[in-house]
Amino acid sequence: MTTAQVLQESIRTTVFGMGLVLGTLFVLSLILDLMRVIFDPKSKVKKNESATAADTKEQIQYESEIDDSEDDTQLIAVITAALAAYLQTPGSTIKVGTIRKIHEKTPIWGLESRIYNINNRL
Repeated sequence: MTTAQVLQESIRTTVFGMGLVLGTLFVLSLILDLMRVIFDPKSKVKKNESATAADTKEQIQYESEIDDSEDDTQLIAVITAALAAYLQTPGSTIKVGTIRKIHEKTPIWGLESRIYNINNRL
């Protein structure tokens, strides 16, 4: 075989292999879509239910925020007093705008382990 024939055969084999792989992936994609339709036909209903559930949850959260705003005045006073004592400045110079919980990335068991180690080493 000449070099041109070898090159032509290798290109033909490459195109055939790539076509076979892409065709197989397309067939697998169709099978997965068919399985989703067969085994999960209620997905549209679940989306609508989850949307109304999210609206209800948002409304409950909003109502609880309204109730919590009444209790925030004492909390703001305590935080302002603590900051004033720590910074050694008058409380009238400190303004607390909002209070929000910062999510911890460390789980509670990790925090407990750290506290335990600190207490036992001191």
